[in-house]
Amino acid sequence: MKRLIYSAFVLLTLTFVLSSCDEDKYLEWKYLNETWLEQHKEQHKNDPDFFQTESGLCYKVIHQGYLRRPNASSIIYVKYKGKLITGQEFENTGDEVVQFRLSSLMTGWIEGVTKMNVGGRYIFYIPYELAYGEDGSGSIPPYSTLIFDITLDGSDDQLPND
Repeated sequence: MKRLIYSAFVLLTLTFVLSSCDEDKYLEWKYLNETWLEQHKEQHKNDPDFFQTESGLCYKVIHQGYLRRPNASSIIYVKYKGKLITGQEFENTGDEVVQFRLSSLMTGWIEGVTKMNVGGRYIFYIPYELAYGEDGSGSIPPYSTLIFDITLDGSDDQLPND
């Protein structure tokens, strides 16, 4: 009986230690991402084309666009590149225009794209809380700040400009 209890204790301890290693790895990644975003905001604080929203989304307007803005339930047509703060690209549509229902995307995209006019190009800096959060997704680690370069080519349900 003592041997069984001892074995269970060793197994639980080993499980805890191994899972702690992953948590520590992601806590360091979380800190790197938060620090990078804060430094990026500081670098661009005097740039008239750089903005930060109350939620923490940051974006730079490359081209304002000329047509109306989509709303959160619009189907949008975009070209985009997504990368991590390390520069590692995780997605790139190239010249191909892809379509999404905006409401099905991450919070950072919904908030950001509804600020764009069709024909516009923005770079979004999306903190992990507005992206894939503490879980990550596929090749994107937990706590990742995501950088998206997005060109909004069209929207099927546009609202008048503000």
